[in-house]
Amino acid sequence: MGLFSKRPRALPADLERRARAAGAMFDAGQFAAAELSLTSLFADCETAAGPEHPGTLAVLDLLGSTQFRRERLPESAVSHREARRRAVSALGPDHPETLKYGHNLGCTLSVLRAWDEGLPVLRDVVSRRTRKLGERHPDTIDTAKTLGAALYMTGDKQAAAVTLQAAYHAALKAFGADDPLTQEVAHNLQIVLRNR
Repeated sequence: MGLFSKRPRALPADLERRARAAGAMFDAGQFAAAELSLTSLFADCETAAGPEHPGTLAVLDLLGSTQFRRERLPESAVSHREARRRAVSALGPDHPETLKYGHNLGCTLSVLRAWDEGLPVLRDVVSRRTRKLGERHPDTIDTAKTLGAALYMTGDKQAAAVTLQAAYHAALKAFGADDPLTQEVAHNLQIVLRNR
């Protein structure tokens, strides 16, 4: 999985092992078991490694993703919001992990239709990823795709079209027309343009 192995400060060995096991449960679609494991693991990580340790933050974000997959969206938003808040404090607002947690929060808030919080989060992540990674990076394009879909769902079809057109052209230049991400953005853009 690689989520927990590239940290400058690793979790203690037992917590690292448990994190990998929980990640494997998530990857296998065993979301109820993963959520139970991650809830316990998160508390132990806070105690042993600290509340702002990169491993603790990764566990909290994965807990939010697990809750999302279980359609426990309010709980998912709480977990992702807290992971992002702590990451901003510990890692900085432009750190790749902070931006990942912001993307996950924005996705969850979009599904909840919590536009007042979700749209600014997604805009911030797109802006920071564009500045740090470039407009053609897959993470930037993925967040722009999410922002475009969210804008469309709010009824701002013009902003959705502009956002998705920019993401599509970036994806097309970076990956070509046959790339799955390019095709996803193109599909969303076609829907927006058909329904303007």
